[in-house]
Amino acid sequence: MMFYNWKILLSAVVWIPLLVFWIVYCTKKRNDFKKFFAKSQLKKAVVAGSKNLVLKRILMFTALALFTVAAARPMTGGEEINTNSTGIDIAVVFDVSLSMFAEDENGPRFEKGKMMLIDVLNSLGGDRVAIIPFAGAAFLQLPLTDDYETLQTVVSVLEPGMIERQGTALGTAMELAADTLKSSPETSDKMIIIISDGEDPSLDFGKMKELVEKENLHLALLPLGTEDGAPVKIGDSYLKDKRNQTVISKIDKGFFDKCISVLGAVEIKKGDTLSSYIKNFKKSSRGESRILNIYKERFQIPLLFGIIVFFVYYLLSFAGRGGKHEK
Repeated sequence: MMFYNWKILLSAVVWIPLLVFWIVYCTKKRNDFKKFFAKSQLKKAVVAGSKNLVLKRILMFTALALFTVAAARPMTGGEEINTNSTGIDIAVVFDVSLSMFAEDENGPRFEKGKMMLIDVLNSLGGDRVAIIPFAGAAFLQLPLTDDYETLQTVVSVLEPGMIERQGTALGTAMELAADTLKSSPETSDKMIIIISDGEDPSLDFGKMKELVEKENLHLALLPLGTEDGAPVKIGDSYLKDKRNQTVISKIDKGFFDKCISVLGAVEIKKGDTLSSYIKNFKKSSRGESRILNIYKERFQIPLLFGIIVFFVYYLLSFAGRGGKHEK
């Protein structure tokens, strides 16, 4: 048995101590209440017997435990079936930081990235694409879709500065891309395309490698820019630093090399195109045989028993108020 969201089980760390505190508190109040009565009158004042009280507490704990297990969505089975790859879902992570205005490769970097991306859209058929712009932050601009007309419209408006917060939050963008691709069917290949000219110093390569392997993601990397760098031209002026010096944006080859060696990313080198890479990737994976594990959700069982246990608890509480039974 496995759980779809096992982290829900960790909520027991919260509700178990709270339940224990509540029981201790109620027990203290109950004992304080008993002190107001003589022993001869005590039995008349106490409504619930100790055995009934213990039973109610056990029922409460059991009901909460069953509801927690149901919320974590237990699954059984693991039956293996043979199937074929049916397509590819792509999450495009597109850098819109101001450095993408730099003109060191036949025009602004972002324009080259957009042209290559539109070329990809023109070569796809039935595959889905999501668009995630990023700079100092990242957001999902368009979820997975095969509406290529809408995709081309969204790509056409990608431009440096569309995210006010500057920086290179590549790690955040990749996590968002991986989360977006979770909705992909198990028979589809999942790919993240990174179009960027900057490094992310805060990127946790170990954590990202674990995520890539866990979600079975393919990474394609399109570095834009040169090691010599180029000035960042915004309109008719150039971007200046705090010392009023012209900013020269250079690509950090070491960072992208690490993405390739650690994360297993494939670099789209100069002279190659994204569309040709994806076309070759699809040829190699289309119809590829693979084994899937099929699990069936069983949350209904603990949920049903939890409802029954709670109903019994409610009946005991109701009966305790109606007659001379202990509470």
